[in-house]
Amino acid sequence: TGAQEARKQALQTAQEQLDPLVFEGISSNVVDHVPANWLLEHGIRRIVVGHKPTGDCPAVLSSKYTGVETVAVDTSFSNRKDLNDDENSVKRFGKDRGRAVATVEITGEDAFRNRLETSGVLACGTEYSNQFPILSSTRSDDDDDDVVGDPHIGSMVSNGWWIKAAVPPNYHLCRGSGRFLEYDTRLMEDVINDLRQQS
Repeated sequence: TGAQEARKQALQTAQEQLDPLVFEGISSNVVDHVPANWLLEHGIRRIVVGHKPTGDCPAVLSSKYTGVETVAVDTSFSNRKDLNDDENSVKRFGKDRGRAVATVEITGEDAFRNRLETSGVLACGTEYSNQFPILSSTRSDDDDDDVVGDPHIGSMVSNGWWIKAAVPPNYHLCRGSGRFLEYDTRLMEDVINDLRQQS
């Protein structure tokens, strides 16, 4: 793809010029199996990063895509300018420092069997509290505890929308690029049906 070619060219330039700044503006592919496989080979099942604005709550990429759960948390720039626009369910966010609050916790028995939990307040004032399925390096198919948590958060649905948070009876969705995001709220049942149609 174009993104892979841009990264390849930047890597070659960085090696030739010994300049890591050539990677500025280059985006990684979140579902690239090459780095994910390296992480998995070294026992890493989850990465948590910051300093990349993610809107009004953490952005999680489900481990179902690569085997690695990716969690990005930075609520800068999360102040949505059009919260009073009831005519349009799709919301855009502004350029001010965020009003949203987010917490990320990793809970579990030990470093090998644990789950992600996110909670906070969206920019619109709605509270959320989400549990994700257990990530386990020793998982067995008989582990009933693995089904606790919402397996859909961090999944991509149609038209480039990602599920960011569960706010029953709805899912909080987003899509976008860079610091431009759109938000939408959809019934959980509709989103799950969308996911089933993709399978």
